[in-house]
Amino acid sequence: MITKLQQRGGLKAPLEDNYVTFLASIFRSIRFGASNAHGRANAAQFSFFEELGAFSRDSTTGRYRVDFPRMKAAVDALAEQILRFQGNGDYVGVTRFMEERGKLSPTLQQDLARLGSKRIPVDVVFEQGEQILK
Repeated sequence: MITKLQQRGGLKAPLEDNYVTFLASIFRSIRFGASNAHGRANAAQFSFFEELGAFSRDSTTGRYRVDFPRMKAAVDALAEQILRFQGNGDYVGVTRFMEERGKLSPTLQQDLARLGSKRIPVDVVFEQGEQILK
């Protein structure tokens, strides 16, 4: 979908920047908790992308790298899968998909714990208001 937006001139940033941001946003959402709906949905996306090779993880550094051609294919495949579930009203298929994919792997759990141990905040809190201006 984002590819079509770019092809039609509605997206000025390189498509690759969006893929990197997308993967980073998945990490951020999962850090809020994989037990809530957003966390589970993002864990499922992460699992789907991982299976399709949309990114790689350096086992030495724990850093992730997006494989742009594979990420494009994985995003398209996930969109197709979701639209197919919706179009067919396939509640059983969605349930199975989420049961299989809506969990954090031990490696991802370790990587998320490492972020927490480095005191990297999950979210940014802006201080604002008149009391800050004084």
